[in-house]
Order: sequence, then C-alpha cells, then structure tokens
Amino acid sequence: MKTWIALGMGCLLAGHAAAETAKAPPVPKDVAACVAAIADQRFCVETEAGSFPINIRFYIVVDKEAYPTVENLLDRYLAFDEWPAYVDTVGSDSIVFNRSARLDDMKAADGTTIARHYYDYKLKSPIGYQKVRGVTYNTRLATPYAGAEGTIEFAAQTAGVQQVPAGEKPLTGAEGVKLQTGVINAVACTDNALCSEGQWLLTYESSITPAITLLPKVAAGSIQQGLETVLVGMLFN
Repeated sequence: MKTWIALGMGCLLAGHAAAETAKAPPVPKDVAACVAAIADQRFCVETEAGSFPINIRFYIVVDKEAYPTVENLLDRYLAFDEWPAYVDTVGSDSIVFNRSARLDDMKAADGTTIARHYYDYKLKSPIGYQKVRGVTYNTRLATPYAGAEGTIEFAAQTAGVQQVPAGEKPLTGAEGVKLQTGVINAVACTDNALCSEGQWLLTYESSITPAITLLPKVAAGSIQQGLETVLVGMLFN
C-alpha cells in the first residue's frame, strides 16, 4: 500500500537550516482571527494547501505556571517516547502510534546536539489509514531566531539508511513522506497581540510533501488533525 505524510519532527541535515523561512517566528496573516481562535481553544492554525509542499503553522498559547522555563516547554516536545501517551489523552483516532522513540543524540558539525526521533504511526485520511515511518533530526539552536527565547529546527531524513530502535525492521529513507522540514519557536509574551504576561507563545511551522498523489487540501486536513492531536495532548493534558 502506498503511504504518505510524516508528522515526525526533527532538524537540520548536516547542521544546515531545515526550512526555507525567515529567521524569525511567524506572524499570523489574520491576527484578529487568530486571537479569537486562541481565546476559544488556546491555539490557531493557518494552512496553505494550494499545491505541494503543504505549509502549516500553529500558534499555541500556554501558561508559564505549567511551563516555567523555555527548557520545560521545549523538553516536553523533545520527549519523543511520550508521544503515544500524549495522543491517548486526547481520545482521537486521527493518529495511531505503533512506536515513538528518542534515539541516541548526535552532534552536528558545529557542535550542537541533534535529537533524533524515530516514529511509526498511521494517520487517518479520507481513503483510509496511511502508514508513516521515519526518523527526524531536531536541533535546538544555540542562538534562537530573532524575537524567540528558544528555537528548534527539524527535518525528516528521506534518503539513506536510518538507524532504528532494536527490534524494528530496517529503514532506508522515509516511508510515507517525500519532504518535511520545519521550525518551532518559543516566544515570550511581551507586547504580543496573541498572548499576555505569564504565558508563552509556541509557534510550530512545517512544509510537507506526502509520498502519495492526493489533493493538497485533502492531505492538509489529515495533517492538521494529526498535528492537533499530538500538540494538544502534549501541551494541555
């Protein structure tokens, strides 16, 4: 069966920038609409799905009472072994994990640490569940993007033999995705229309090209549902 999209979240190939984005956290195109969505559900989403790659951006507001430091917040994301448990708290069938694990960290050429995420899951789509398996590299930048307190860049590894956990079948490249890169930024809520003092703004942005031929808008809907399930379970439950 053909497979498609990767949710896995990682870093830079050989320590280079993962996503073709400006070196600053994104800003919503419609700030007022995003503010209203955050007031209702604590996050807003913007998706561009006219063609591939699909571009998706989440703006998520969390309380510093729950995450006192940037490290608390970003470490929650990097706890890849816990992702199936995050999903279980939501009660959604949009994404079902078979395995999620943090492999041994690596060092990039510039000395920064690369946290590697192995994932094996199925994602619900209008044509049935689609299998996704791969490894993403995640790099916490020593110097965050302008205006951010912490930045992680990530990229799915789509070529070459990949290391997998003991007991998993061999993997070359990625299954279900041709491309996924992205950036996560933790932003202090100072003079920010989306949040207030005592909160953090977490931005998640990614560009994704599935490995199966499917209309971008159809694929985007499944991607958004899967991401929402992971991020809501991760940050609010």
